[in-house]
Amino acid sequence: MKSVFLPKDNHGEILHAHGGQILIENGIYYWIGENRTQRNKVSCYKSKDFLNWEFCNHILTLDSEVEEKFSDRDLRLDIPEQKASIGTGCNIERPKVIYNEKTQQYVMWAHWEMPSDYKLARCAVAVCDTIDGDYTYLGSFNPMGYMSRDCTLFVDDDKCAYFISAARDNQDLHIYRLTEDYLSIESKVCTLWSGELREAPVMFKRNGYYYLLTSGCTGWKPNQSSYAYSRCIDHGWSKRFELGNETTFQSQPTAIIKTENILSGEVQYWYLGDRWGGCGEAYFQSEYVLLPLIFSSDTDLHLEWGEEILHEYFIHHGR
Repeated sequence: MKSVFLPKDNHGEILHAHGGQILIENGIYYWIGENRTQRNKVSCYKSKDFLNWEFCNHILTLDSEVEEKFSDRDLRLDIPEQKASIGTGCNIERPKVIYNEKTQQYVMWAHWEMPSDYKLARCAVAVCDTIDGDYTYLGSFNPMGYMSRDCTLFVDDDKCAYFISAARDNQDLHIYRLTEDYLSIESKVCTLWSGELREAPVMFKRNGYYYLLTSGCTGWKPNQSSYAYSRCIDHGWSKRFELGNETTFQSQPTAIIKTENILSGEVQYWYLGDRWGGCGEAYFQSEYVLLPLIFSSDTDLHLEWGEEILHEYFIHHGR
């Protein structure tokens, strides 16, 4: 399997799940991400072997059910009076989904903008009882009054969930703790790298260390990504260290996938990145980059180029 790929689903259609993530449930990979075709916003695909992908559903569209649960939230999805540069309606970017064991709901957070500009900088929330079902849209808002652009979600070992997003025109990166139902912001726990212009955050945990990957801000063009680490989410973050080459192998981080080989027990972390095609019609030719992360120690992380990835990890991932 090639490290740079643009797969097609079981209908022969290009797999559009940009800026997204891959979740593993009951031995199945679920790929969730942006799909700006027609009236679609977020789509879900599934696979048993990472090679053959089956289309599941357009899980968020301009026609999704809307629930006015929060009176202070902007509930616009379809904005017919404005034309988007890509697709139709509002811009929904970098959707991420987590599961809440107490409410038994899948919760999606994403970046929301008007079709014609990126001035409002809001986050959006949607929920569903199944990972690949029809999500109910709960609206968009500015978390605690701050701008919110590129974003991600992270659930800690104690099931406390966090929302990480770029604020202040991408100059700051905020980490927020979510409420117990994962539907609202409880508090802002810290601001990272003030004034350093970071986006595309990805957080994961390994051996008691939290890792946060980010990219620089260069529009559709790739740049040098970096990572930092900490023993605590709310303080003690290291300086940023370079990850990959000067263009992160022509990609921007979007997710980390953790696999476990059921034959050897070996655990592997994989970098998933977007190789953006560009604005307009070129967006639909955006590819994906998948590479193994290499740890020489708990705080020394590397991303190295390889033309092929080891497919057996995905066949025998365990859980």
